[in-house]
Amino acid sequence: MPTLSELVSWMSNPDVSRILITILLGYLILLWVSLIIWTTKDIISRTNNVIYQLISIALVVMLNIFGLLIYLGIRPSKTLIEKFFEDLEYEALAQATKIKKDEKEKGKKTRRKRKPRKKKTRSRSKSKSSKKSSKEQTEKKKTTGKKKSTGRKKRKSTKKKK
Repeated sequence: MPTLSELVSWMSNPDVSRILITILLGYLILLWVSLIIWTTKDIISRTNNVIYQLISIALVVMLNIFGLLIYLGIRPSKTLIEKFFEDLEYEALAQATKIKKDEKEKGKKTRRKRKPRKKKTRSRSKSKSSKKSSKEQTEKKKTTGKKKSTGRKKRKSTKKKK
């Protein structure tokens, strides 16, 4: 296994250091381009405002990872598709509640209004109007001489009188 001093001397060789630097720079350039592509796709899916899209892409192009961090802080929270489905859901709920309200209103209109019922009061003593009606009935009986039948028939006695 090589020692630390051997590794440092190997890296200090101009050919090896040039290769390592080239690989590192290539990696950073690929990272930078991939960040630009990702930012472009993301911002296009989040807004239709072209100026906002250009500003977001320019941040990542100029400032690299720091621009990406700034973009992540200012980007819209929802994509256009998420906003569309949220609006669709909101409209569906609003329409459903409107239909329910309309049905309730139609139900109220078609129902007949009931007449308010008179409260029956029970009292042990007869009121004046009921006393008059009973007096009138007795007077009529006296004048006509007829008694109202109570619905009961008198039984004739079958026994012979002695």
